[in-house]
Amino acid sequence: MQRNLGWLAKWFGARGVSRTLFVLALAQGIAAFGAGLIVPLLAPWLAGLEDPFFPEFILGLPVTTELKVGILFSVFGVVRAIFEIPMGRLSDYVGVRKVFLEIGLVGSAFTIFAYTQVDTVSGMISIRMLQGFALAISTPALMAMIEGITVQDTRGGSMGFFDTFRTLGWGVGPIVGGVLSDLFDMSVAFMFGAGVVFCAAIAIHFLVPDVRPGDRHGVEPDAPVSGGSDGPVSEAETELGSANVLLLFSSWRQATSLLGLALAIVTLMMGFSALIAMENPILDRIGGTLTGFGIIFAITTLVRLVLQFPVGVASDRYGRKRFIVWGLVMNAPIVAMMGFATNIWEFTLLRGLQGIALAGVIAPAFALAADIVDEQQAGQQMGVVSASFSVGLVVGPLLAGGLAFLGFAVPFVVAGILTLFGAVGVWLSVEDPST
Repeated sequence: MQRNLGWLAKWFGARGVSRTLFVLALAQGIAAFGAGLIVPLLAPWLAGLEDPFFPEFILGLPVTTELKVGILFSVFGVVRAIFEIPMGRLSDYVGVRKVFLEIGLVGSAFTIFAYTQVDTVSGMISIRMLQGFALAISTPALMAMIEGITVQDTRGGSMGFFDTFRTLGWGVGPIVGGVLSDLFDMSVAFMFGAGVVFCAAIAIHFLVPDVRPGDRHGVEPDAPVSGGSDGPVSEAETELGSANVLLLFSSWRQATSLLGLALAIVTLMMGFSALIAMENPILDRIGGTLTGFGIIFAITTLVRLVLQFPVGVASDRYGRKRFIVWGLVMNAPIVAMMGFATNIWEFTLLRGLQGIALAGVIAPAFALAADIVDEQQAGQQMGVVSASFSVGLVVGPLLAGGLAFLGFAVPFVVAGILTLFGAVGVWLSVEDPST
């Protein structure tokens, strides 16, 4: 038995999975499970709230329930996108990572519980904003920790392994949340989710060592490390580097690559999150329960779960950029076709195919970003890419909620078209040092 476990540890180790990464991935998977529990609950919870002070029109658009749901999910992303880069910079300046991660998780647990205490739309939106701030504290520090415990040659496998656990949590959580709500009450699911996220914070506090800027936990002494300065740098890039491009990047080449990756993730997450604002119309179409919508939402993550690690390993061998581009190209028609789905089986099939596309983008994109960033600025530079998740989660539900009055299919078709622009942006602007 011990020999078999030793062989397994050696096999994973050769693919970039250290003990520290394993524990961190497990804890984050638990946290994602707790946060994912509430995803299918937010729209129906909000639909049951009254708020006489909430406007009937915003920017000339009628404030439908779908738009309210879009605003609810979008303010989360807006706050997260605004604060992620400053929080990453603060983490770099202070020189610690784990404390930021713990504070963010405890704050997230508090906000999940707080949903059960509000009785107005405005109050729920305020809590959602606080949850976005909590995630903004933890996410850049988390990504910088991963950059510090992985190396370039196996980073695709490392990111794929880590994202597998986080994906598992996001995949199982919405299903369990829907089941708990149908069997008991939505407040039970909210409180259970808060407790799970808090337990993840405790686990990280006691089991995960801190990773400071420049530390290489779990990395071989002679292993190649990441950095944005690999390869020859032109005179123009040196000049831009000395000027510290936008106070974030060390060269123009680094800036265009990281921003191109950010654009890819924005468009990817727009297509993924457009479904959220359309939950109530989808439930009307499929005649389903919260458990049914939880399955539709989660199937994307479960399919991605199966493929994430092998895709990450394959990107180490064949290059990350090609996976990202083709994943986006595949995602575009899938998102558009969701606008024409009429039953739970069609939605489940399309969301499952979307999981394949997401697997081709997410781990390679974060691995490529970690290849490009500078070690001493990893928090704020990785924050650019992680913030793009938030931007996509802002635009997706808001776009869907704002366009829903034009017809059910319109938001999905528009999101699919925009995904193609993301693929073109990556193809033209991103350089891949792994090829």
